[in-house]
Amino acid sequence: MNTPIDELHKRVVLKLRTLGDSSPYVADANEPDPRYLGYGVRAPEMKRVLSDLKTDFSILDNEQKVCLAKRLVFSGYGEQKTVALTLLERIPEYFTPDRFDLLEDLIRGLQGWSKIDAYTGSLLNQVLKIHEAELLELLVSWNCDDDLWLRRASVVIFTRKIAKSGLYKDVALANCDALINDPEHLVQTGVGWCLRDLMRWHKEEVLNYVIGLRKNGVSSTITLYALRDIKGAERQAVFDQSA
Repeated sequence: MNTPIDELHKRVVLKLRTLGDSSPYVADANEPDPRYLGYGVRAPEMKRVLSDLKTDFSILDNEQKVCLAKRLVFSGYGEQKTVALTLLERIPEYFTPDRFDLLEDLIRGLQGWSKIDAYTGSLLNQVLKIHEAELLELLVSWNCDDDLWLRRASVVIFTRKIAKSGLYKDVALANCDALINDPEHLVQTGVGWCLRDLMRWHKEEVLNYVIGLRKNGVSSTITLYALRDIKGAERQAVFDQSA
């Protein structure tokens, strides 16, 4: 016998498939992980889908939200993962340290840079505010995980508002430093992005660090991304110092 969650999941999948079938776009062509699937639904249509689901989601309790989110994430489809995030970001308080194993499993299931960046910028950001010490410890463990997506998550969480807060510079730099020789391109771009955002608020320290990376022959994927905000004569001076 089908449960309300079964029925809701079926409706979500049917809507996404229908929109994908009518879309002329290639499904998530920029996501290189072969495990990552997509219907080809574009952002405006996804916004409408999420808006239409607000009432359905509002009547679910936390356990139901998590149950549905797990089905959506582990489907492999990027659009379903996006729907899952709208559920999970409503309940960051659910992810207490004794449920961090579930949180980690969900992150492992994302398998795409766009979803990792969305989850770290929303759900993980909120969990960090509630369980700071415990989540920072978890991020350090992700920093050396075999899963490239966990490694990326361990640094991109420190971008944007987190970088601006200035609260976690030392942890962020340590996590970046541990990944400067990572062979995965999408981990390297995550490190570069983190360094760029940290540099906006800790310019002298982080800029000198990046100059040191260049002198030591670290991948230009990392260093050039980190230097994106450095322009003109100042940029040339960095290149001269690190030549």
